[in-house]
Amino acid sequence: MTSPGAPPPVRFSFAKLVLFSLGAGVVVLVVAVPVILLIAAWSPVAGLIVALAAVVAMIAAIGTVSTRMVATAEREILAARATESATKSATTTDTEPDRPDPHPTDRNRSTDG
Repeated sequence: MTSPGAPPPVRFSFAKLVLFSLGAGVVVLVVAVPVILLIAAWSPVAGLIVALAAVVAMIAAIGTVSTRMVATAEREILAARATESATKSATTTDTEPDRPDPHPTDRNRSTDG
């Protein structure tokens, strides 16, 4: 549970990412197909070139949408962590800052010479 003044928890949905990314690609194709058909009736080579450009535009749209969505989710997660860290450090009265453990526990001391 979150407190009443706290921001809502960050929720990232892969289904939403896929839906929006592929939706952007479909929008590009829906716009490009009539253009391809009109140009292909005039010149088949020009139609092929426009079709290849449409495929590149579709890939760029999918990449742009997915990158922006993931970057937004990353910013939200980092902001939530910073807020949580700030509230945690404000409520703790620790006199010594967090320091790495001088004796790591992942070593096998029985093999030390």
